[in-house]
Amino acid sequence: MRTTILLATLLFVTFLASSCKKCNKENPTARILNNGTSSVDMQITASDGSIVTIFELAKDGIHPSKEYASGSTTIQYTIEGVEQTDVFTLNTCTSYDITINSNNEIVLFSQEKK
Repeated sequence: MRTTILLATLLFVTFLASSCKKCNKENPTARILNNGTSSVDMQITASDGSIVTIFELAKDGIHPSKEYASGSTTIQYTIEGVEQTDVFTLNTCTSYDITINSNNEIVLFSQEKK
């Protein structure tokens, strides 16, 4: 009887451990939040050369999450006539919020995907 209970418990724990979905080298995702002083035009160039262009993202606006290639990502943006460029590394299995703050600077927030 004890052996049966122990075996059943072991099988249950194994099932729980194997049923948890883990990220498997998934490309990063990112959304854009504009908390800056006015609307923004933005061009995002991913490490694979793909380009996403966003025109006139309103102040307090959010551009939906998109998938990007992992690696070095260049973000060029213009807000109130001032052009700026930042380069970030986007890692696999990570979700990002690319946020323009109240000083019109980009701040990157990240969270691991599970």
